[in-house]
Amino acid sequence: MDIHFDHVVHYVKDPYEAMTAFQLLGFHTAKGGNHEIWGTYNSLCYFKNLAYIEWIGINNLEVTKKGSHPFSRHLYEDFKRGEGLSQIAFRTNSIEKTNQELIQKGIKTIGPFPGSRKRPDGSILQWSMLFIDHTHPMPFFIEWGEDDKVREQELVEKEVYVPDSKSISFIAYAVEQAEYLADIWAKVLNGTVDNSTIPGTEQKAIKVHFDTIDVYFISLKEHPRGERPFLVGIEPKAKKEISLHGAKYLL
Repeated sequence: MDIHFDHVVHYVKDPYEAMTAFQLLGFHTAKGGNHEIWGTYNSLCYFKNLAYIEWIGINNLEVTKKGSHPFSRHLYEDFKRGEGLSQIAFRTNSIEKTNQELIQKGIKTIGPFPGSRKRPDGSILQWSMLFIDHTHPMPFFIEWGEDDKVREQELVEKEVYVPDSKSISFIAYAVEQAEYLADIWAKVLNGTVDNSTIPGTEQKAIKVHFDTIDVYFISLKEHPRGERPFLVGIEPKAKKEISLHGAKYLL
């Protein structure tokens, strides 16, 4: 399966406040825009390999609440549970091909769906999204419709992305059955599984390695936000842990 880590979604009450907090830590961030069909808006922080953090908030609760789209339904659950990390996405060059590969593996999918948002300059950004229908947390997939090099150049020109050495190196999830879920992710997404510890901590975890990201799973029966990611690791340092709007970042 030809997929690459794309971004982590962090639900917050105010995406611009989260963006400012990261700016004060020395990161380059940018306003994203409005998703009118979801009742949401966002801000962004890009890293190597076009990976990014998306801070997303709700600016029209009725639209989010009544939405039938899997993404808006998930965000409404985040709203009820409070601020924190929400889910992650993998990028694909062909969402239809990815969908067929998942179906051939016996995986039930939802979509693809079109997505869009209005940028601050008024232009419209469009993409496609695909979701896995599963009782436990799974990533979703996104196709941007442009070559990665073209997208990167556009992001640089719009001053959304300033290339440097920083990268998102890992995501950590708190789930009920770490080993079980790690095996599912590895089989579905062609990852490799190892017993490990979360970098910068002594927390034992099950690691699933992908080409540009490691995903760690720890077993935790009680978690205030349910089965969700809770920690993002950012290289090259990844030594200082900070708490930000219900999430943890290792910088």
